[in-house]
This record gives sequence, C-alpha cells and structure tokens, in this order.
Amino acid sequence: MGRVAVAIAVGLAGALLLVAAATAGVVSSAFGGGGGGGCVGAVHPDADAAHETRATTAGTPSRVCAEVSVGGWTRPVVGEAGSGFRTGDRPGHDGVDIMAARGTVVRAASGGVVVRVRCNVGGDSWEPTGGPMPCDSDGYPGLGGCGWYAEIRHPGDVVTRYCHLIRQPTVTVGEPVTAGQPIGHVGSSGNSSGPHLHYEAHEGYPATEDNAVDPIPFMRRKGVSL
Repeated sequence: MGRVAVAIAVGLAGALLLVAAATAGVVSSAFGGGGGGGCVGAVHPDADAAHETRATTAGTPSRVCAEVSVGGWTRPVVGEAGSGFRTGDRPGHDGVDIMAARGTVVRAASGGVVVRVRCNVGGDSWEPTGGPMPCDSDGYPGLGGCGWYAEIRHPGDVVTRYCHLIRQPTVTVGEPVTAGQPIGHVGSSGNSSGPHLHYEAHEGYPATEDNAVDPIPFMRRKGVSL
C-alpha cells in the first residue's frame, strides 16, 4: 500500500474513532420500545430493482426532527416504510423505501464518515462535477440506478446508503457526520416512480449486495422503528 493510501486509511480510521466517541457522549433521549424520544435541532447502487411501483408521492410529514436512540441512531427520514427488503416480487431490492414528500430532509442515521457521493442512473455512475448532472431531474421506473445518493460508514464497518435524493447531497466524501445531521433531501432521481427515500443498511465495508441486511430489524436493534 502506498504512502498516500496509508494516510487516507489512517485519516478515515481516526475520523471514525472521533465519531464513535461523539456518538457515545451525545444522545438526546432513549426510545421506549422503539418509539418516543425527543427532538434535537457496490457496490450495486442500482440494486433497487427495475421498478418502484409502490413509491408514490406522500403527504407532508408531521414534523421534521431527529429522535435519537440510546445507541445513537435515528430515522433517516420521517415517513412510512413501503416496499420492503428483498420481497417475493422484488428479490433484488436491497433496502426499504420510506415514503416522504419531495424536499423532506434526509438525515444521517447515525454518526460516521461520508464515504461515497454519486450520481447513478442507467448503469452509469459519476462523481459530482460541480455542474449539471443527469441525476438533477426526476427519473422513472426502468431507468435503473440510485440517482443522487450518499453512503456513510459508521463504527464497526456498518454502512448506510441513501438513494433518490432530489439533488446532490449536502455532504462530501470524508466529512464526519453526527446522528440526525441533514445530508440531503427526498427526491425521485434514478430508478423511481415518485418521491421517497430508498434506505439501505450494510454490515460490512465497503457496502456490497452480499452484506446488505434488512433495514427494519437492523434499525429495531438500534432502538429505532422505521
């Protein structure tokens, strides 16, 4: 491994240690049975299958806040969970779709470091260029891809992925984030039929199809109900 690669790896490991310490020391409230709590201020990115039939426009969420569990985790967006993880009709769906209105704030599910920000449509994937990108407009079923998405690496090599954002995520690769920190907004870019957040959890880094797990029981173990 070259000196530059070693420096990057050491820097990322240090950032994750700092995030782990901050997450352990700053928790807003405990959840009682996965609810309650207080409010505080492939990779295979196109694995969400070839259609998003249940991803329809949702109503305005009741409130925009981040309820953080004792373990330091929170709901990534306020909304109702729709299409589930690897269902019979969608065996390649490696996450869960959370219905939310266009523009709803998407938050980091827990503390970590941003490891990926991409525009992904139609089998192609690009780093942000600072200019107009193919993900800047709504996608459609069959287009393929996560659209605008971000990945966060958490302590323990857990990775969460946030897809179909309305525009480029508001965070950058290498940036430390805390639980509940805004990272983007709900949209319908990529393989999507309407505004929603496609949310994935991976028990392993880097995130792959093989280490994807069902986000609903995963988050429940963290004290959060989707």
